[in-house]
Amino acid sequence: MSDADNYHIERASHRVGDQGLLLRWRELLAESESPGRLYQSPEFFDYLLATAADDGPPELLLLRERAGGAIVGVIPIALRRHSFNFAAGRRQLARVAIPSIVLLGSAPLMPARTELFALLLRFLLAEYPRHQAVSLTALPQDSTLWRCISGTGDFARGYQLHLLNDWRDCHQIPLPATFEHFLSQFSSKRRYNLKRQQRQLRDHGQGRLDFHCIEHPGQLDMLRTALAALTTPAHRSELWTEADLLGFARRGMLLCYQLDCGGQACALMLGLRSGGTLYLFNILHDSALDHLSVGTTMLHLAIEDLCDRRHFSMIDLGYGTPGHSYQSTNVTVQRAHLLLMRRNLRNRLASQLHHGFSSAIDWLKKNKKR
Repeated sequence: MSDADNYHIERASHRVGDQGLLLRWRELLAESESPGRLYQSPEFFDYLLATAADDGPPELLLLRERAGGAIVGVIPIALRRHSFNFAAGRRQLARVAIPSIVLLGSAPLMPARTELFALLLRFLLAEYPRHQAVSLTALPQDSTLWRCISGTGDFARGYQLHLLNDWRDCHQIPLPATFEHFLSQFSSKRRYNLKRQQRQLRDHGQGRLDFHCIEHPGQLDMLRTALAALTTPAHRSELWTEADLLGFARRGMLLCYQLDCGGQACALMLGLRSGGTLYLFNILHDSALDHLSVGTTMLHLAIEDLCDRRHFSMIDLGYGTPGHSYQSTNVTVQRAHLLLMRRNLRNRLASQLHHGFSSAIDWLKKNKKR
């Protein structure tokens, strides 16, 4: 009998309000090192329940010991459709939809053991026969789970593994205990320039430079006004909706910052918090003030506030290279969107074609620059 036979998985969405389950859920979150803890939190699950997508509401699974019934894993999932996009520049040539079971947070809240993850995959693909893949949208390359998946043995051979967009850089800003300690990582010239930029921005506003933290529903009018000033209608439609903002604020997840110069919004940071991490999604600013480094000033005022709060230890900027990236303070990690697909002819062909097409496009881009 394998170790996995000592455990079983059960559905538990109907028990979301159970206080004992909620306590255990929070204990597992506190123990987890997953960078996606925000998406595994009870608050985010409740938000998804209230704003259920077309594919249906999220679901909650429990991993239990057979002997005694102890909960050793709490696993929130969502049902979504990912796509293999065949695009050249802005031209969309084809798209293959892949109905997927998304493991929220990528690394599930359970012991990181190959046999238990294999048990979870078998359960998911058996319980959701119409779905073709299990999706881990931001799996860290240095995670125990990736080592389980990519290691030797029969596990990986049971699935068609596909990296949807290959490994990509994700930036993080570790936060020390004090803002003074954070600034000490810069040269004296850099620290002087930061103060000078803030002073010049205040002078531009005729002595008025106001910094606001936006967390509560009653502060959303200020945020809406700033969004209207700093975005176009088209860009605004790509950001969080009014319902999103209100849902995040009511559940204590919202943490945004706004900088006003001369009484007018000049920069805005959109973020969510979970535990000691701020997940930063956007930094918006008035491009007319680029010469005053308004985005840099906004970021450092936010970092000062987070350090003053004491319990924050990280800003996670997600995929991509931020516009305000400092080698001395940022940490770069590799993550990827991994699909663990059923092994069948359709999925194998779709994966191989998409991989070949993406490789060809990357080769053309590199050679075009030469």
